Amino acid sequence: MKPSPEKNPLPENNAFHAGNSFHEKYPFHGRSPLREAHSYRGKLCIYILLQFLKQGLLLIPPYCYLLFLNEVITERRLERLWLVFSLYLAVFLGKTFVSVLIRIVYNQVFPAMRAEWKEKVLQKYGALDIPVLQGFSPGELKERLHHDTENLVLLREKKLEFVISLINILITTGILLYLNWILSLVSFLLLPLSFFITRHIRGRSNVEYEKIRNIQTTYNDFCIHNLYFWKEVKTNHSGERQQKEFESLWDAMGNAFLKTHMCWFMNRTFLAFKDVFLTKMGLYLLGGVLVIRQLATVPVLLTFMEYYGDFTNRLLSLSDNCMSWGEQEQSVKRIRSVMDLPLPERPLALDTFERLELKQIGFSYEDSPETILQNFSMELRRGEKIAIVGESGSGKSTLIRLMAGCLEPEQGEILWNGQPFRLTDRTSVYAKAGFLMQETSLFNLTIRENLLFGKEDASEPEMTDACTRANIMEFIRELPLGFDTVIGENGIRLSGGQRQRLLIARLLLKNPEVIVFDEATSALDYQNENEILELLLSNVREKTFVMVTHRSTSVAKCSRTVCLEKQAQPAKR
Repeated sequence: MKPSPEKNPLPENNAFHAGNSFHEKYPFHGRSPLREAHSYRGKLCIYILLQFLKQGLLLIPPYCYLLFLNEVITERRLERLWLVFSLYLAVFLGKTFVSVLIRIVYNQVFPAMRAEWKEKVLQKYGALDIPVLQGFSPGELKERLHHDTENLVLLREKKLEFVISLINILITTGILLYLNWILSLVSFLLLPLSFFITRHIRGRSNVEYEKIRNIQTTYNDFCIHNLYFWKEVKTNHSGERQQKEFESLWDAMGNAFLKTHMCWFMNRTFLAFKDVFLTKMGLYLLGGVLVIRQLATVPVLLTFMEYYGDFTNRLLSLSDNCMSWGEQEQSVKRIRSVMDLPLPERPLALDTFERLELKQIGFSYEDSPETILQNFSMELRRGEKIAIVGESGSGKSTLIRLMAGCLEPEQGEILWNGQPFRLTDRTSVYAKAGFLMQETSLFNLTIRENLLFGKEDASEPEMTDACTRANIMEFIRELPLGFDTVIGENGIRLSGGQRQRLLIARLLLKNPEVIVFDEATSALDYQNENEILELLLSNVREKTFVMVTHRSTSVAKCSRTVCLEKQAQPAKR
């Protein structure tokens, strides 16, 4: 099946820039969480122990209440008041200290797990063939990378909390039976009804969660398409129609979101009414009868109700966890379906670049009535400077995407050093080739973090040298925070020339052997474009350089020109 130009419009921005492979571009501040997967496993055990310690401390206050009622109120032993107060204070301070430790360990464990799974999915995306990825919409890929990986880790977290709460409930059940078995049995009679109602409501909630997921995927596709083709939307005056579609998606998402929360509200309301009102009132009434018949005491009854309150809170927490499991379990299935996809065999590697050959390449987009490339051949040798020119629609950018592996040819073959690209490890190719596309890839991070996309372990002297060679270091020194200045989404706080120079600095930091320049300066004026090209060419004299351009001044800077002609005949189907 041929790729559509609208179905997956942004592969080059996501997968290639400054010689980075798809998964190498994901920011982890110089560290890969996969290398540190072992570091949080021990901390996870500490987190579990701390949670058990906290739950144990929460069982002590009702006991202190019992001591207060028996020792101080009933027997009037005022000297025991200090003991009870000291115990309360110790439990409070201990619980606070343990809660702080839990939060510290939590922040060291679960964010790392999320980052690890996101990188795993990202690496899987980068290793799959293009046709496989094109079986998913961009919105679906985004949801699996972000929302589903978040839910996968959240499900593990919730199941861990479920086990801890369940053990706490069992301990509390033992305490309740010890205090008064009659009250305990009565309070347990309505538990099966609670689980039955929760299970029924959960089924309805899962349906609505799946609706939200599907609408979110459609919404992501809508946003990606309109952001990428905003010029076409503006030219065709279809903004009003797009606005209505946007509002329709938000309305549908809002309705499904409301229904899921209504399911949660119904479940919570039922449990609260049953446990907090009916059961508690019944227990107080029954407890009063037992006190009158001397089968219980007032301190025991009041303490029982304290433990029962904690017992019902735990049940409500378990119920909330069960309500959200449906959505999270579906996310786990989707992640597994991605991770189980077979990987293509690419046994070859590119050690150093010598030549790139395109032989009899044919290509057309799925929805295009014309052939973009037909029987196209080209050879690029080490050290050459080539300009690719042609009228709009002749396939210049398509050719670059084919060279980069963003698209696959329908006919012919692409060879790197004589090796078929389809059998060559992509990471080894991307380590040797750097791509600067028309749409820049700068992120709402600091200058330092954006540069680290080029080389994740780069030192500050290396970054300084690259920025100096790109003629942007003087500008960075004038900034109050220097390399730590946040530049905004897509470098919005920088001028066009500054963005291009920062991109060149990142490319120079990576130091690829092949540089591909796809009309990355088309939005700049002639003077700025000339300065940037002179700057780039002066730094890559010994390297291979390919430039897609429509300006004669840029063509003159290259040693050879490849001219593409627009194909007039219809594509063969």
